[in-house]
Amino acid sequence: MIIKPDITKFSDEKVLTELIISVNEFRLVHFYLKTGQKVNLHASKSHVLTTVLVGKGKFFIDNEENFEILNTGQSIYYKPQQPHGFEALEDMIVQAIISPNPQQKLSL
Repeated sequence: MIIKPDITKFSDEKVLTELIISVNEFRLVHFYLKTGQKVNLHASKSHVLTTVLVGKGKFFIDNEENFEILNTGQSIYYKPQQPHGFEALEDMIVQAIISPNPQQKLSL
């Protein structure tokens, strides 16, 4: 299976998500954010590895005051139950690998 982000899949109204793979071991999701859009702080029972596929963003660690700026090709790992979220500083596509699969969709 070849996995490629759809660089045309952005919405001016809200963050878009695309479920790529969902198996018991993990879930692979792409997030499409226009500049200024945000995925609010939340926590998961799973491990979460996020990678910026396109663009640049602010990635929150535990709270919105603690963050790292990530660019294309950079990743950040969140432990289970660790609050996290992100905000696009420019149009951005983020890939998240969530393991084990939480079996529920993130509400944005």
